[in-house]
Amino acid sequence: MKKNHYIIPSAVLLGTLIAYQWNTQNKDQELVSTPHQASKPDRLSSSSSTANLIDRSFAAKGMLWETVASNGRERRSKSINIPADSFSAVSQHEVGTSFALKLSPHVPTLQASVANRNTHSDGTIVTNLTIQGSPSGQLSIQENASMDFFLAQLYYENHPVAYQFQKSADGITATRHELSEMICSLLDYKAGEVAQMGLPPVDKERGKKCDEADAQASAKAKKLIQEAKPTGGGTTTTTTPSLRISDANITEGNSGTKNLAFTVTLSKSDRNKTISATYSTANGTATAGSDFTATAGTVTIPARATTATILVPIIGDTTVEANETFAVNLSNPVNATISDAQGLGTITNDDSAPSAVPVFNSLPGAVAVAYLDMDGQVVSGTSWAGGATITTGGVVGTLTNAQMIEICNRVAEDYAPFQINVTTQESAYLAAPSNRRIRCIITPDNEWYGTNAGGVAYLNSFTWTGDTPCWVFSDMLSNSPRYIAEASSHEIGHTLSLAHDGRISPAEGYYTGHGSGEVGWAPIMGVGYYKLLVQWSKGEYLSANNTENDLSKITSLNGFGYRVDQQGNTTATAAAVSGTSGARSAKGIIETTGDADVFSFTTVGGACSFSASGDATSQNVDVQLEILDASGAVISSDNADLLTDASVSATLSAGTYFLRVSSVGRGDILADGYSNYGSIGQYSISGNAP
Repeated sequence: MKKNHYIIPSAVLLGTLIAYQWNTQNKDQELVSTPHQASKPDRLSSSSSTANLIDRSFAAKGMLWETVASNGRERRSKSINIPADSFSAVSQHEVGTSFALKLSPHVPTLQASVANRNTHSDGTIVTNLTIQGSPSGQLSIQENASMDFFLAQLYYENHPVAYQFQKSADGITATRHELSEMICSLLDYKAGEVAQMGLPPVDKERGKKCDEADAQASAKAKKLIQEAKPTGGGTTTTTTPSLRISDANITEGNSGTKNLAFTVTLSKSDRNKTISATYSTANGTATAGSDFTATAGTVTIPARATTATILVPIIGDTTVEANETFAVNLSNPVNATISDAQGLGTITNDDSAPSAVPVFNSLPGAVAVAYLDMDGQVVSGTSWAGGATITTGGVVGTLTNAQMIEICNRVAEDYAPFQINVTTQESAYLAAPSNRRIRCIITPDNEWYGTNAGGVAYLNSFTWTGDTPCWVFSDMLSNSPRYIAEASSHEIGHTLSLAHDGRISPAEGYYTGHGSGEVGWAPIMGVGYYKLLVQWSKGEYLSANNTENDLSKITSLNGFGYRVDQQGNTTATAAAVSGTSGARSAKGIIETTGDADVFSFTTVGGACSFSASGDATSQNVDVQLEILDASGAVISSDNADLLTDASVSATLSAGTYFLRVSSVGRGDILADGYSNYGSIGQYSISGNAP
C-alpha cells in the first residue's frame, strides 16, 4: 500500500499532563513532583489541638493537608477521609454568596463564594466556587443524585497540587494529586527548553472574556449581598425581613414540559409569622404559551422557614432558536418587604440547525460514544473556565468534507477494537448514557484557554455525568487532518483515564517515537504526529516513564470493552472470503493482542496470490499473512521487516485452503522496534485464486 509522507510542523507538539507554571519566585524554591511519585506517608491526628495547628500552619498558605516546607515534595499523606456531608452546605448558598466551607477537622476552613451553578439535561448539577485566600483557588462540584455520582475538584493558582473528592465506603475520600495527573496540556518547546503551562485557572489576561461573563452573571447577586450588609453605629435594631427571588435556567427539551424552579428566599426567618407574596410571569424574549406556561399565584414561607419554590412549566420544542428569557415578578408582600422583585428565567436552546459536517458513525448502537464536534459549540456550566460560557467556532469552511472524514477515519481506526462509536452526529452522543460518552470539540478557538495547546482534557472525564468536553485546537495543529486526528485520539484517551507516555532518560513528558518509514513507531499517548505507526502502549520502549496498560484501562474503567471477535480463529471456524473464482476479498479487525483471523477459499488449482493491509487511511496493525493447507500447515507466509502490509503467493492444487491474518511486532522493542501489544485494528485482504 502506498504511504503518504507528512511534513513536520514547527513548534506544535501533542500535550503532556501539566503542572502549573511556577511564579518566578517559586521556580528556585519548589520542585514539581513527577506523576505517580509516591509520597512519604504521614498520619494526621484528629484531635482539636492538631486541627488548630493545621489551621495555623496551612490555612495561611491556602492549602489543605500540606507542610509549609519550601520543597514542594515534602507533603503529607496523599489521601484522607472526610464526612459524607462535607459539601452539603454548598447547595444552600445562591450564586454570588460567600460562606465558610468546613470540610473536616483535618483541614482548614475554606472561604468560598459561589461563582455559578448550572443543571445539565441529565440532571447533573455543576457548581463552581471561588476559593478566597492567598493563593486563590477554584472548586468545581458535580452531583447527580439519580446516578449516585459525586465529584469535586479543587485547584490553587500557581500551585502544582490539586485535590479530588469522591464518594467512598467511609464517606468521601479526599485525594491529593499532582496536577499533572489530572489535566493534559501542551509542552511548548521554546529555545530548546520546556515551558510548562497550566490549567485551571485560565490565564487571567487571555481569559478576560470568561472573567467578564462571570462578573456579569453574578453582578445582581453581589449587589444584593452588599445591600444586605448591616450598617454601622453599634446599635441593635429590629428590621422587617425581606424577600428576594433567584434567577434560574434550564435546558429546553424537545417535547412535553418540565419545571423551572425559582427560589424565593427570606433574609431571616420569623418565629411566629407566615410570610407571603404574589407572583406572576412576564414575557421577555420567551413567550407564554409557546416557550413557557404563564403562571401566577401566591408563594408562602411558613414560620421559622426561609425559602420557598415557584415552579414554571417550560415547553419543549425542536425549533432552532437563541436562548430565551422571561421574568417572574414578586409583589404584594405580607409581613415582609421585597428586596429583589424579579427573577430572570433563561431557557437554553438545545436544538441546532442541520450540521454541515458529513455524517460518520464507526459503530452505530455501541454502548459508548466519542463525538467529534466540528461545527462549533457553546459550553457553559462545566469545570472549564470556572463554569463560564465558552463560545467556539468549528472547522467547517476551513476543512473540506474529505478532510473531516479523514479525521473521523483516523480516530475510528485507533478505537476500532473497542465497543465505542466514533461519530459526527450529536444525536448519537445525546442518546448515549451521560457517563458513557465524550464530546471532543475540534475548534480553532483557544483564546479562552490561554495557552498554545494542541488539545486539553480532564483525566477520567469520560465517566463523569454532565457534559464536560475535551478540546482539540485546530489552528495550533496547522489545520492538518492527520495532526487533528492524532490530537483527538490522544485527548479522548485522557478522558478514558490514560496518562502520558514519556521517558525517564532523557527526561521528557511525552515520547515522540522511534524508527522511520512505515515502521516508524510512536505511542498514541505520547506524540503521534511524526510517525506512521501510532499505537496504544504499555511503556515497553527504552526508558519509558509510564508502564500503565492502555488497553486494560480503556476496557475495564469506562463501561465498555472490546468488540466481539468478528472472525473465526481456526480452520474449523473460518469464514469464506468473498468471490468463488478470480478476485477474492475479505476484511476484519484484530480486536485484541495476539488475535488471529482465519478465512477459507477454494481453488481449481493454479497460481494464487493475496495481500493484507491495514486501514487505508491510517494503519495501526502490523500484519502477518499466511496460506495454510487443509491440515493447518503453513504453505506461504510474509511479514516484511520494513513494511506493515504483507503479501503471499503459491501455486496450489485444486482444493480448499485458508488465509490467516495475525498481528506482529518488529525487532528489538528497546531499540527501533515494537511488540505486537498495540498491533490491533482494521485490515483488508485482496487477491486472486482461480
